[in-house]
Amino acid sequence: MIVIFTDLDGTLLDENYSFEDAEDVLEEIKKRGVPLIFCSAKTRAEQEYFQRLMGISDPFIVEDGSAIYVQKGYFKRRFGELQDGYETVILGVRREEILKEIEDIQRRNMEIRGFFNMSVEEVSRLTGLNHEMSRMAMNREFSEIIVEADDEALKELRKKFNVVLGGRFLHVYGKSADKGRAVRILTEFFREERGEVVTVGIGNSYTDEPLLRNVDIPVLVRNPDGFAKVDIENMIFANEVGPKGFSKALKEILSIGKDLK
Repeated sequence: MIVIFTDLDGTLLDENYSFEDAEDVLEEIKKRGVPLIFCSAKTRAEQEYFQRLMGISDPFIVEDGSAIYVQKGYFKRRFGELQDGYETVILGVRREEILKEIEDIQRRNMEIRGFFNMSVEEVSRLTGLNHEMSRMAMNREFSEIIVEADDEALKELRKKFNVVLGGRFLHVYGKSADKGRAVRILTEFFREERGEVVTVGIGNSYTDEPLLRNVDIPVLVRNPDGFAKVDIENMIFANEVGPKGFSKALKEILSIGKDLK
C-alpha cells in the first residue's frame, strides 16, 4: 500500500493556490484509493477547504506538525481525542499559550505585529488572499504568524517556541510540534491496520525536511528560483515547479508501484 504525505504551498498548490496541473494524478490517486495526507503550515480550515475542492477525505497534519486530524472512524482503533468529528492528536501548544507570551512581550514595550492584531482586510492586503481565505488563514489553533518584530521580541519568543521563517512571514509554534513526528505517528497507524506500507513524501522547502526524512520515498519539487537546500539520501528531484513537479513525480512513482494500492 502507498501512502502519500504532501506539503501544499509551492508543492500541490501553485502561487495562485491552484492544483489544476495535478488534477489528473489526483484522480488516479482517488481511483486507486491511495491516502493523500496534507502536511502543511496551513490551518485546519484551510486544509478542509482544499480537501473539499479535491474531493478527498484523508487525515491531515496542520500548522507545521502541531496537530494531526483524523476523520472519526477512519482507523479501526481510535486515534486520539474526539474534537469536532475528528480524532485528534496535539503535538504542539494551543495558540492561546503563544498569544499570552506575545501579550507579555508587548507589555515590556517590545515591538511585535502579527495576524493576532490585524483585521481580515489587512491580512488580505498583505497576503493577496481574498477575504474568505484570509479568515481561514487567521483561524489558527496552534501557531501564530508574525509579520514584523524587533530582535528582542523574537529572542523572547524563541525561549519557549519554535520561530521559523515560512515563505514571507515568521511562524511561531510549539517546540514539540514536528512534521516528521506526525508522519511517523500516522505511518504506524496505517501499518498496524493495513500491513505493508510504502510512504511517499513531497515538499519544496527546507521546512519540509522533517517530513521528507521520515518517508520511504522523499521527493523535492523545484521552486521558481531552484531547489531548496535539502540533502537527503536517495531523494527524487522533481524538475518542474509546484503541482507540475508534484504530478510528474507521482506519476512515475505510481507507475513503478502499480501493484501497490
